[in-house]
Amino acid sequence: MKKRRRRGSYKFTEKTHSKRGIAATVLAGILLIWYLMFVILAFRTDGGLSAYYGSAGVMAVLLSIAVLVTAAGSLKEEDSFKLFPRLGSFLALLGLLCWGGTYVLGFCL
Repeated sequence: MKKRRRRGSYKFTEKTHSKRGIAATVLAGILLIWYLMFVILAFRTDGGLSAYYGSAGVMAVLLSIAVLVTAAGSLKEEDSFKLFPRLGSFLALLGLLCWGGTYVLGFCL
């Protein structure tokens, strides 16, 4: 059986994937994994982690803000696909909400 070839199935474009968007997505993913590791460690020690872990968490919040700014900046790039900048923005915002929520709950409880 002969398969019909569709016309126009290929789209040639000058667009590329944003390097800053890809970097933001990877860094946001690493920060989310870092968050999950800290939560697991906190549950295993019944909340008895040292202050060093807390300072590493504050650093992760600052890094999440930096990644969110980088991802938002890569959204403004012209002639690039928006998949990785949007994904990086979403993951960075999710990480920032997780870290921020954990600190707010820690101060309130």
